[in-house]
Amino acid sequence: MFEKTFFRKECLKRRKRLDLKAQTKAIAAHIEYFFEQHPFEIVGFYVPIHNEIDLQPVLMKLKEKQAIKTLALPKISKGQMRYGVWVPGQDLVKDDAQVPAPRIITEVKPRCLLIPCLAIDGQGYRLGYGGGWYDRYLSQIDIELTIGVLSEDFVFGRFSHEPHDRPLSGWVCENGFTWVKPPRQ
Repeated sequence: MFEKTFFRKECLKRRKRLDLKAQTKAIAAHIEYFFEQHPFEIVGFYVPIHNEIDLQPVLMKLKEKQAIKTLALPKISKGQMRYGVWVPGQDLVKDDAQVPAPRIITEVKPRCLLIPCLAIDGQGYRLGYGGGWYDRYLSQIDIELTIGVLSEDFVFGRFSHEPHDRPLSGWVCENGFTWVKPPRQ
């Protein structure tokens, strides 16, 4: 779809020009508070690429506090995305999508995913890089909470989506969390 392709390229160009230090600090504070109030056994996250928000420091802190017991990273191999346990210092190699991932994975099924977004709309539909990996993964697994991670600059009222697109539960940006489907208490 041309509109989506153009929008994706424009968002990526715009994000690469931004200095996201202040946004990253604010988002990390929101994430820390949220997980202290809502602990999770297994949380999936991502290795930042293309100037994405880096959550690794705050997630390691939450793991030390035991608000999160296990951290997991995605790995794309043989046409599938799976999550594997991540341990700080573990070797990462480029997976089939050329994204850093654990070399060897012990597969786990996270109950909460922190998902990078180029953009998101008010209904929770995420714009990513166009590979459809997260949408396919979310259609195959029952997951409690999916949280998009991005700067407020990339939150839009509505953009086109397709039948296979999966809305997220909500998103976090420097101004805090916005929920489409709030977490259970």
